[in-house]
Order: sequence, then structure tokens, then C-alpha cells
Amino acid sequence: MTDLESLLARLHYGTDSLVDVLIEKPAPGVHVLADTVQVEPGVGVVGNHNRVSWWKGKPVAGREVTAMAAEVLEALGADLAVPGDNLITRGLDLRRLQAGDRIEIGSAVLERTSGMHRPCSLFARRISEDARRAVLATNTRGALFVVLEGGTMRTGDPITLI
Repeated sequence: MTDLESLLARLHYGTDSLVDVLIEKPAPGVHVLADTVQVEPGVGVVGNHNRVSWWKGKPVAGREVTAMAAEVLEALGADLAVPGDNLITRGLDLRRLQAGDRIEIGSAVLERTSGMHRPCSLFARRISEDARRAVLATNTRGALFVVLEGGTMRTGDPITLI
């Protein structure tokens, strides 16, 4: 186990889960910090570019909202907007959420999908290859969600498991 893997495996997430950062992606590679985002079923974050949930020319089911923990990004020394996830959480170990688990944020309800949020070569280019390997080995890349109930999510909103 590398030092970075060991650090990620020992992270402490606190007791209160909340939205730390919200990110809109209006164009490929463009990450805009937002205080508030709207989410809709079948769409994800309103205002994201239309290929945000595509990979290698094909749409990826169950990937309307992507999430990563602020604690992981801070351990990696990465800016919270760099990976491009829509939802950066604080106080929530996303590894503990199982497929079908639902969370409420603001007036929105999201459901954890069974899809794996794997670190790709773009993640490695944005942060580092060592970071990609470490989050892969520790399963700390984050989680994928679909929107069950559309609504508004705001920075600072509590995240409630329902």
C-alpha cells in the first residue's frame, strides 16, 4: 500500500454531512462553481452540457449527478473543482452508500446507482496518476446518482440519508 493509499484509507469524515461545493459543467472541461443548482430526473444538473454523462461515444446510464468527498480531494492536494464532479460532499463517506440508497439535498432526492465511479485518464491528467491509482485502490473516487425528485440544491445544504 502506498502512502497516499494509506492516507485515503484512514480518512475521517466527521458527523454532519453537507454540500461543500456544487459544480456546473456548461461545456466539456469547463467547471463553474455554483451556489445553487437545479436538478431534474433524466437530466441531472440543469445547465450541464449534453454529453456530460457520455463515455467513449456512448451515454452512461445512472450517471446524472457525480459526487466526490471534499476530504478525499484535500488529501490528494487537489482543488475541489478540478475533477469536475457536480457534487462535492463533506462529512459523508460515499463508499458507505449502497445502490438504491437515497439522499435528500435541499428539495431534491438522489438515488445511488450501481455504477462504479472509476477514476479515468482524465482524472489522472487533472490531479495525478498516483492519485488515480490511490482512489482506485481505496474505492474513494465517489458515487454516481440519478435524480428521483427534481429540485434545488445549495452549497451548505445538509445531506440526509432517507
